[in-house]
Amino acid sequence: MLLSVLTLAVMQSLVRYLGPSVSSWAKTFYRSLFTVLILLLWMLVRGEKIRFNNWPLLLMRCLSGAISISLFFWTIDLIGLLNATLYLYVHPVFAIIFAILLFRERFSLWILAPLGAALAGLYLIVNPSFQGFTLGHGTGLAAALLGGIARAALRQLRKTDTPGNIVILFMSFALVISGIGVIVIPDQSLQFTPTPSLTVTTIWILLAAIALFSAFAHILVTVAFRRLSTANASIMTMLILPITALIAVLYFHEPLTVNKIVGGLLITAAGIGVAFVPPRRRPSVVDSNH
Repeated sequence: MLLSVLTLAVMQSLVRYLGPSVSSWAKTFYRSLFTVLILLLWMLVRGEKIRFNNWPLLLMRCLSGAISISLFFWTIDLIGLLNATLYLYVHPVFAIIFAILLFRERFSLWILAPLGAALAGLYLIVNPSFQGFTLGHGTGLAAALLGGIARAALRQLRKTDTPGNIVILFMSFALVISGIGVIVIPDQSLQFTPTPSLTVTTIWILLAAIALFSAFAHILVTVAFRRLSTANASIMTMLILPITALIAVLYFHEPLTVNKIVGGLLITAAGIGVAFVPPRRRPSVVDSNH
């Protein structure tokens, strides 16, 4: 799980490093294309069949997830790696809310604690006075919300579909969605804008590395969740926030304000807290008669 977190942090940093040399939606397109090819090879080696069972949930997970990751890459270019990551990792809390609303999962009132922490963290990141709210903030919020829907659907899909099949379909959707974005959204293009430090060859290598890290991270998460409790996995997942913050501040020199520090701590606490919320007990036969 720790390797997965580190791999994702590196992948997101490479997206930031490419900057305007590759447009945001093109990064998602190439990442999805290479990842699909890598995962197909992985499944072929393992002898895993491509088979989809729960199509309604698969469509919900893949469509929301594909748009979310496309918006996340866009947000990195618009407002920086640190802000984009802080927004995205509110999605574990949103996932619980959507699981309650969409799938009627039983819940405990204790969920209000991490929910409140997550909203407070978002409030601090957006800016308490809401001055300077830009397109990047909007795409970041949308990425978090859609990521919550995707994760809520994924919780249900584990009962019917294998991780490999879920990811391969998700990446295929991301390939199509990002391709449409490249065509429809102004200033997006599949063409590169090389610089002296980022030649065309280097750009292709970095795009392939992004896809490789992405596929590797998905495989590691699958292995980790078979051996870790939900609580331990959630704690380790949220380590990506401080790791990404260090990379963003030390390497990319992104500003780190008091609001971002406090907001990040609240979001980290919320992401960990959802794993410790006790499930609501089902009423007994006696209780149900009253």
